Amino acid sequence: MDIDEILVQSSAIDTHDFADEPLLMRVERVTAALNRELEDTVEKRCLEITSFAANAGLIRPVATKKELKKYRKDGEEQATRDIILKYRLREEQLLQSGPLDIPWGLKWLLSYVVLIDSPVIGPGNMEKMTSVVQRWLNAMASADIYEVKDRLEDLTKFVDCAREELLASCALAKQLPGMFNSACSLLYAGALRSLYVDKGLPKWVLADRRNSEGGERLMPDHMVQDLSIEQARQLVSGIVADDAQCTRSRPVDILVRSVGVCGDDGLHMVSACVFDRQNMAAVEGEDPIVLRFETDLASNLIPGQVIEATLYTLSDGCNYIDAVTMIWPSYSPLDYVNLY
Repeated sequence: MDIDEILVQSSAIDTHDFADEPLLMRVERVTAALNRELEDTVEKRCLEITSFAANAGLIRPVATKKELKKYRKDGEEQATRDIILKYRLREEQLLQSGPLDIPWGLKWLLSYVVLIDSPVIGPGNMEKMTSVVQRWLNAMASADIYEVKDRLEDLTKFVDCAREELLASCALAKQLPGMFNSACSLLYAGALRSLYVDKGLPKWVLADRRNSEGGERLMPDHMVQDLSIEQARQLVSGIVADDAQCTRSRPVDILVRSVGVCGDDGLHMVSACVFDRQNMAAVEGEDPIVLRFETDLASNLIPGQVIEATLYTLSDGCNYIDAVTMIWPSYSPLDYVNLY
């Protein structure tokens, strides 16, 4: 899509020349105008979150509505200058934390903010969120905000990428750790092993039975609920040594490197490594990791994604994960997000 096609899809906001106004004021005014066009309550909430992340106060603007009614009106030259000054001072205050970086801000918005800071959006509205962000960018470009217009094509490509990765992350949140990893967690070491009881069934299966009698569930809904010990043994048969023992376990960030084709065992071999988010690079001195996942799960894995999980290593060299807490898109600025 070229720049002309993108601008045709822009929100039809009537604007004037913004040349003498601070960037923060221009962004805030365009955001308010776009908000008046939106009718869907979820879209309005998405724009509110976007504006908050951009420090463009949709709910609490720098200047009040009463002040803005005087803006550029005849006889209100001093009020107009005062309003512009307020925005300049606020902008200078924000710039003390660092220079304007729109691409970084979008990465932060479409990773930490929508996944952690504002989970009210929910997985079902991630596509709507990215759509609102694109309309917001288009609106600023059509209003000749050059900081956006000059790089709109690249920003649009990023939003398209973010849409794909956010949907994948939401799907993986329901799918991980997968059947093979759950089987290992049950048989060798992990969250499921700790819940094992007699009769050859995991404790949460028995808890489900008691639940029908008013008992309390012991596991969240997303955990595997129908995996017996015998089924777990069948899932690892021919892959894990019969006498394997867990030699190491630790909570880590796991960076997905590549996703292999499906093998005869019905699993995809996924190349990965332990990730150092402070340096945004693989941990030095760590051996590469090979993980195994089913096809429906592997189809949502994207190179560059980072999985927060507990990593286990068995005596035969097999690796598996459980206790997955987060799946970060590849573009996430994780050096700003603490692990656990």
